[in-house]
Amino acid sequence: MTLRYRVLPVIQLLLVSRLFILTSKVVTVMKRDGTLNEPLQSLIKPTFNVSWENNSTYRITFTAYSDNSIAYALLVSENIIIYQGQQFVIKQSVPNYSGRYNTVTITATHVYLDCRKIFQHNKKDGTLTYSVSDVLSFYLSNNSFGYSFDVKGNFAKKQITDLGGNNAFDGLSQIISTWPDAYIYPDNKKIVVYDKDSFATNLGNRLGYGYNSDNVAITYDSTSIINQLTVISTKKDNGSVYFQPHVVKDDNSISEYGVWDGGDFSDERFHDVSAADAGARAKLVTEPAISISLEYLDNDEPVPGEVRRLEILDTGFVTNVTVVSFSYYPLDLNQKTSLTLNSNPRTVLDFQRSNKNILNQARQNSAALAKAIKDANAKLNVISQDGIWYEYGGKDVTT
Repeated sequence: MTLRYRVLPVIQLLLVSRLFILTSKVVTVMKRDGTLNEPLQSLIKPTFNVSWENNSTYRITFTAYSDNSIAYALLVSENIIIYQGQQFVIKQSVPNYSGRYNTVTITATHVYLDCRKIFQHNKKDGTLTYSVSDVLSFYLSNNSFGYSFDVKGNFAKKQITDLGGNNAFDGLSQIISTWPDAYIYPDNKKIVVYDKDSFATNLGNRLGYGYNSDNVAITYDSTSIINQLTVISTKKDNGSVYFQPHVVKDDNSISEYGVWDGGDFSDERFHDVSAADAGARAKLVTEPAISISLEYLDNDEPVPGEVRRLEILDTGFVTNVTVVSFSYYPLDLNQKTSLTLNSNPRTVLDFQRSNKNILNQARQNSAALAKAIKDANAKLNVISQDGIWYEYGGKDVTT
């Protein structure tokens, strides 16, 4: 009897430990101060969703049922969900009581978004030149919340006016607006800013309509085209100008889409006409934007920034695209993953090429149909009472 009572707790402890190891690979709940970290056993797996959008959102949502556990009790605002080593802070906790079945729906955002609690009271007045590292350091250096930063890739220095007087998340927004090709992706409280080449990862995978996707939508949007600007000089101290107003344009874009005038371009940084023209050309949007979304039939986890070969063989559209957004159900393989893929100049050209091929094929089909109709109309076939076919002109065409 004594032996039995000694062995049973050991067996129970091993079972609980084993269960914790298995569950902790999926999701755990941690108290905000780190004093408790419990496996969430009551998670309703089909509801568990991970969604990410470049430079925008990164969150998880799910529903759990009440099992009177410590983990369930911890599902309240500002406690932390840990999934695959990343921390997500509970921002919404919505209990529901129905039919004596109690549940709670959770929305938790990645901990890096809480950098908004860091406020930079200082303000650097005027227009000054900064690097990406300068901006990150200004907001994040020596903060008391444990945030750090890194920069991957190369970014040119740019001018920013009146930096500061707001929180660190506003500082990240300033980086995105100043360097539009920047990609911000975190590793918990380490905020990393990548340039395009550093963020993109080609793993040799492909996406194909009819292969691992049965629903592809392509949005081809020309509303943002600007292919012409008038460059205006700022004034010198004596009231004169550095150069005369003139037009900068993209002839290829105008030939393809007509003139889309963006108005005047003036920047006090540019006193040299060549530099001013280069600045204006950088503002031109010469091609329509393409956004591609699809439902992904495979179950592998999406990789932010992954470059994949996209094939829609029905139309001949083949191009490389980058994953810039996803919605994923890692615990329910029956639910499809949604991917959003980027727009880039090569993608636009590939799409235009496929459209031209479709147009050319349609023209060929139309010409062939017109010829067939013309040939048919050139003949007048009649049938006699004895069932013999005659071609117009009286020639017997039967055997």
